[in-house]
Amino acid sequence: MEAAVLAAVDVRKRFGALAVLEGVSLKLTQGEVVGIVGPNGAGKTTLLNVLSGALAPDSGSVTFRDRDVTQKSAAERCKLGIARTHQVPRPFVGMTVFENVLVAATSGGGKQGPDAYELCLQVLDQCSLTHVANRRAEGLGLMQRKRLELARALAVEPAVLLLDEIGGGLTDAESAALVEMVAGLRDRGIAVLWIEHIVHVLLQVVGRLVCMDAGRVIAEGPPSTVVAQAAVIDAYLGGKA
Repeated sequence: MEAAVLAAVDVRKRFGALAVLEGVSLKLTQGEVVGIVGPNGAGKTTLLNVLSGALAPDSGSVTFRDRDVTQKSAAERCKLGIARTHQVPRPFVGMTVFENVLVAATSGGGKQGPDAYELCLQVLDQCSLTHVANRRAEGLGLMQRKRLELARALAVEPAVLLLDEIGGGLTDAESAALVEMVAGLRDRGIAVLWIEHIVHVLLQVVGRLVCMDAGRVIAEGPPSTVVAQAAVIDAYLGGKA
């Protein structure tokens, strides 16, 4: 089997009496796009937080390229090559769009000088943000903030990209452009884990689909197989789907 670039093994997380993750195991290989679906409260974002280092698991482990990173912070993991977006965008509102991306390129990606500048220009163009590069982030609308979230993650030049519902609220054309971008990242060998409620968008690009419910993985495999499983239909898709 192909070696995992990022893996979670038997991860568990509780908030008081509430068990949010109950023995979740998941792996990503290089150049693979994996989608995660499930109802609200399934534990999807909590899993992403554990993988990115924003939360420490109560038990279980997270490895990156066979290196145990369970105790490493989000900043440390970012420098290793694990980048993420947030469901609610979190830009540095007092900075310009360019400055936001530059922080990611330098502090997260380790770029300096002209190399950092050129990378920022490339990422801004890739995310259709060049025309607002000198605008302060506080003046952006939601869609542009989402693009900035993605731009900052890409400026790290990650080996693994974790996306948390970045497709929500996009138009059909914007969704198509996002799918094309993710496919391009896959072709460059970047592993992508994408949480999304818009299932038809995921199905255009993911090679493997994971469905979570109540803190557990209830189905995993080829997308067409997963969406046809009775447990997935009952927990998430509904009978009409």
